[in-house]
This record gives sequence, C-alpha cells and structure tokens, in this order.
Amino acid sequence: MAEKYIFINPVVLKLYDISYLKNLLTQNNFKLIFPKEDIAQIIKNKYLSLSSNSKECIIDSRCPKIKDFIENHTFSANVNPILIETALHLHAQKQKEDFLYITTPCIALENFGNNLNLSNTLFITWNNFVSKFKLKIDLKNKKQLQNSPIPPGFFKDLESSIGKIPSVSGEQNIIKIFKEKSYKKHKLIEMLYCDNGCHNGDGI
Repeated sequence: MAEKYIFINPVVLKLYDISYLKNLLTQNNFKLIFPKEDIAQIIKNKYLSLSSNSKECIIDSRCPKIKDFIENHTFSANVNPILIETALHLHAQKQKEDFLYITTPCIALENFGNNLNLSNTLFITWNNFVSKFKLKIDLKNKKQLQNSPIPPGFFKDLESSIGKIPSVSGEQNIIKIFKEKSYKKHKLIEMLYCDNGCHNGDGI
C-alpha cells in the first residue's frame, strides 16, 4: 500500500513542537520524512566551488524570488534552493508508488517545485496544506518566531576561504545593491527576499 510522506520545512519545524506535529500528521495518515544527507552543506559547498572559481561575484539564488532580480546577469548561481534539492533527494528515497508532500514557507518555492513535475510529488505552502487537509491546528501550540531558522549568515563560515560575504534581505535593500553595483566588490553575496529570512514568507 502506498504511503503518504511529508517533508516539513525548517520554518514550520520551528513554529511547532515536533511531537505535536508528528501526532497531528500521524492522525491524518502522513509520515514525516527527512533526507539522509546534509543538504544545506551540499548547497554551501556548491557555492564555495562556484565563487572560488569565478571572476565575477556569485549572487546567492537559494530564494526563487531573487532570480527576478538577477536573470539578466551571468553571475547568478545555477544552484537549487535548499528545499528543492531536499525534495529531489527525498523523491529518490521513496518508493515509486508513494506520494510525497513538500511543505514550503512561500508561494515562490511552491511554484518553483511544482514546475519540476516530479511524479507523485506536490509542493505546497504550509498554510495551503493545512487548508487542503482541514488540519485542526491548536494555535496555542504555535510559536512566534523572531528569527528565521535559516537566517542571514548562512555563508559566514566560508569567509575564511573567499573573503567577506555581505548579506542582504528585503526587496528595497536588494534593489539598492543592484542599482549601486556594490556586489562587484565581493566573490559571493547572500540575498534573501523576505526581510531577515524565510520566517516572513507568505506561506506560513
């Protein structure tokens, strides 16, 4: 019999206690699934390799919304967002007949993932998932996040290899840095569309 697996993105994992989530999902016949590898480190290593071998600044494109700003530039990184790379690994892990739900913190990642057309796989924001399956969330169990679980500073430990890595978040700050072309001073620059990180996404 086919299983229904669900990957809970890191933002939602921080919003709720894991035992509460697990019980809620089990009651609705979902099984939590996680990748066997450290996907964040895999992605970080790809950026290190790119920036070490490029003559131009590499723009962090883990956030799909950033591609709207850099699609006309040759220095954008052709690297999957962490959540998308995670989904590809999980898709390979599961049995062919099993169904996989990938929850996202924003609509941009939901659309990005579904455009891949992975078999028996649905990318869906957490809010849409809760609505679709009519999950009864006890709001007393929901926390208010002051910081993102994937905060600005993801590449900080690479600075010893490639120099200072500025971090920019928020649409106006991103527009400003492209207008001023100040990114050209660096090998790699981190960019997050949502101000201060994904906990401000439109899907949670």
